[in-house]
Amino acid sequence: MTFSRLSLAAAATLLAAPAMAQSIDSCNELSFSYDAPPSRAISVFQQATEYMLALGLEDRLIATAYLEDEIPAQWRAAYDSIDTHYEEVPAREVVLATNADFLLSGFVSAFRDEQLGSQQEWHDLGVGTYLVNSECRTIYDGTEPMTTDPIFVDIERLGALFGVEERAGEVAADIRARLDAIRDDNAGEGLTAFLFDSGTDTPYSAGCCGSPALLLASVGLTNIAADVEGRWAELAWEAVVVADPDVIVINDAVWSTAQEKIDYMEADPVLSQLRAVKDQNYVSVPFSETILGMRFVDGVERLSAGLDALDLD
Repeated sequence: MTFSRLSLAAAATLLAAPAMAQSIDSCNELSFSYDAPPSRAISVFQQATEYMLALGLEDRLIATAYLEDEIPAQWRAAYDSIDTHYEEVPAREVVLATNADFLLSGFVSAFRDEQLGSQQEWHDLGVGTYLVNSECRTIYDGTEPMTTDPIFVDIERLGALFGVEERAGEVAADIRARLDAIRDDNAGEGLTAFLFDSGTDTPYSAGCCGSPALLLASVGLTNIAADVEGRWAELAWEAVVVADPDVIVINDAVWSTAQEKIDYMEADPVLSQLRAVKDQNYVSVPFSETILGMRFVDGVERLSAGLDALDLD
């Protein structure tokens, strides 16, 4: 498997940043400047929070919002030290009352009108914003396969903004080393896979060109929906039955647990006859490890190890 590096142009831009960056670029569309690094940040969605925790920036967070699954043990104490944890995306008025100076989100939905409102509106109020790079739809439009580049863009930009470039470099180097360590394992080579995210009447799965598809490809698996354009794919169960995949990779999230999905397939008279279901060839991966954040490398490692444990050769 192959993991892409930052493009030379992106790398040059990042390396040209000052030692104490005073601005941050969001999706190459909006930029916000600071006189000093933010000190009252709010992170929305788990991957945004985990970037901050991995960089040792929990003291700059006054609040976090929305967990998809559990915070890993190595960051739990740091997470618990943050004063406020919103279960959902907080209302715009709630955020305004906190006197936050920086908002970063793991999904573009946070900056829709019915949520926090647009990034430009916050800039007009003097509050900087950042959307994680993988969510930049003008850059990654779902027509070309994703790479791991966005992870390193986020680490570099956040590290520069908060003046923790050395820590950011260490974090990025660790991720690259771990990806390199499993590059040649290719545990899924020659195997087909169905990624089961959610849904019963219509299963939600990995399309050709999102992070879940990259997760499968990273271990050599062939995605049964690789010809479906977009980050995600709504499949018909008939298509899954026809494909009869070797393995089923299951997103485990609080809103749709792995066990719920397994129970559904095993109780269904048709799906229960799939080879992967009959043989229980499942690999469960936490949702936060299927998206391009700090834990994507954990997902790659988990999936590779899970495939090895199934012994499907």
